[in-house]
Amino acid sequence: MSKEDKDRKRLNNEEQNQQVTTPSEENVDFEEVYLSRGQLMWRAFRKNRLAMVGMWILIVMYIAMIFADFLAPYDPFTQNLNHSLKRPTKLLTSYNVADLSAKMAPYVLPEDSYIDIDYTRTFKSRLFPSRIKVQYNDGRELAIIDKSVVQIKEDGTIVPKYLPKGRVLDDKFVLANSIKLVVRTKAYAKIDGEWKEYKDETEDVESLVFEVDDKVLKEGRSVLNTTSRTARSVVAQNEGWKIGFFTTSEQEAMERLTEIRFEKELVGIKYYDDDFNEYMISTDEAKVVSYDYKFYPAKWFVKGWGPDSRDPERVGYLLWMIPLHYHLFGVDNYDNNPYVSLNIFGADSYGRDVWSRIIFASRVSLTIGFIGLAVTLALSLLFGGIAGFYGGLVDELIMRICEILMAIPGFYLLLLLRAVLPVDLPSTQTYMLLIFILAFLGWPGRARIVRGQILAERQREYVEAAIALGYPDMRIMWRHIIPNLATYLIVSSTLSIPGYILGEAGLSYLGLGIREPSASWGNMLTAAQDVYILENAPWLLIPGAFIFIVVLAFNFVGDGLRDAIDPRALG
Repeated sequence: MSKEDKDRKRLNNEEQNQQVTTPSEENVDFEEVYLSRGQLMWRAFRKNRLAMVGMWILIVMYIAMIFADFLAPYDPFTQNLNHSLKRPTKLLTSYNVADLSAKMAPYVLPEDSYIDIDYTRTFKSRLFPSRIKVQYNDGRELAIIDKSVVQIKEDGTIVPKYLPKGRVLDDKFVLANSIKLVVRTKAYAKIDGEWKEYKDETEDVESLVFEVDDKVLKEGRSVLNTTSRTARSVVAQNEGWKIGFFTTSEQEAMERLTEIRFEKELVGIKYYDDDFNEYMISTDEAKVVSYDYKFYPAKWFVKGWGPDSRDPERVGYLLWMIPLHYHLFGVDNYDNNPYVSLNIFGADSYGRDVWSRIIFASRVSLTIGFIGLAVTLALSLLFGGIAGFYGGLVDELIMRICEILMAIPGFYLLLLLRAVLPVDLPSTQTYMLLIFILAFLGWPGRARIVRGQILAERQREYVEAAIALGYPDMRIMWRHIIPNLATYLIVSSTLSIPGYILGEAGLSYLGLGIREPSASWGNMLTAAQDVYILENAPWLLIPGAFIFIVVLAFNFVGDGLRDAIDPRALG
């Protein structure tokens, strides 16, 4: 092979190795897509994750505000002193008595604000008997069942409705309108080492303190001993003369009276039929062999507010117009027991549900920012626009007024404006008054900035051209100048809304804003000023957490809008 043939063959091999084949069916088409300004802003906004989190928080909060009647299980104005400073309700899922243990759907027990013998406030569950089974001395057995825990069907058969799982109706039973326990209480004081009786009384009770006095049903008797100084002092002062006990000083009383004992004994069981006839079963003729207590299921979509859901005055309204008879969650209080409630955030000192009040208070705290901002923007655009567009004496006069108002410390001006106005105004008028005060404080600073930006825009060619063509001043202002301020107005407005929320909260916290019984997040925090409350009812600080979260969310959204509107962020 010649040299030329070898070179030609080598070149052919190199060309084959370097050649890249592309099948005809794999043609790639490129399409240019142009995004609008709004789409570019949304893309820039989504890049800020904190802004997205803040946006979703605000969406959830405003939806909750609109549907407050549906989300609130209780009327925010209804008081129940049985639940004063009640802790958040604990949902139970198991049922335990001496002869039965069963797993249950979530339920609550009746609870009461219980003043202990040493005068400390505690909450204890109450035991309301729903079924008591007794055995007579001759061997006969009888169950007394509260009518509220059974269901009578159309064919007349009776089935358990609110009895624990695993419990069936006894063969021999009577249905009662109510069941009462006859309990004898004996109290003794230990004086100089010797026990002396100072109280012996019998009373009919509808319930017992659960896990304390329920031994009366389990064992027929319960004993409680205490050495509490407070309890001993009360006995010495109020009952001492009955037991021949006299002292000259509190110290002597505490030295001589060292211990107190309370003994409770079950004497009998009373029940009442439909005609309120009373029947009595004495423990001398029968003994308790088993019992059940009432429980109240926690459910979704519970009907009505208050003790009587049929009362049209006690229902909520969906979107302020449609009567709402069902609420998202609650407890099935089938016998209108005043000791039963489901308070997921606890209760305040008046026994009102904190969660329900927080949701209703959001209508004040979340709307006052937008309404106050609208008033502030109107004033700042009006006065700032006039000052910047016309200048001269008008500009000087308006700016000097703004500087005077800005020279006064905002907090003191806030108190001054509120103090000179009537204090005993209805909540609606107070709400409008707060908007006026907060808007009055906010417009001078924003008016100065608007005036400066209008001065800059007025020097631009398109504005001078519009003036030369003889367009009216208002048209020039609203068609040519104000739209160019939109970026500043949107961002500054979003960042200033938290100031209105905090201003309302501060005034209401000081008692100068929304007043009881109406609710706002600020006046709900008023209850948490006390050290005792902070130690014993810290859940009353929860409205402060809502203020913190919402203010932070608005700041995140404002920061995201600032990035989204920035031309450099749009690409």
